[in-house]
Amino acid sequence: MRGKRGQRRTIVSVLAESLAGRSGATRVAAAAAFAEACGWPLAREASVRGLGHDGRLWVVATSAEWGQEIERLSPELRDRVNARLGRPVVTGIDVRVRRARA
Repeated sequence: MRGKRGQRRTIVSVLAESLAGRSGATRVAAAAAFAEACGWPLAREASVRGLGHDGRLWVVATSAEWGQEIERLSPELRDRVNARLGRPVVTGIDVRVRRARA
């Protein structure tokens, strides 16, 4: 897909942009924006589980190492997500590690 001035855009960016302005779709838009902000290698290792009323994005990582990487990048990821949404929605990122299945 092509965006402004002929730039290529991913389907995730189009989804995030189209949902960002719809009431009730903020969490889905933030999840799509997070996936794009991370890039595919990191997005494979983390998933958004919610968006708190305080604007904190809840993310679950596949391992402690990936969780630490997301925490390290959280200010930059927050800014990227908000830029993709076109307004300041996400105030921070809370990271948890997925429990191993027994």
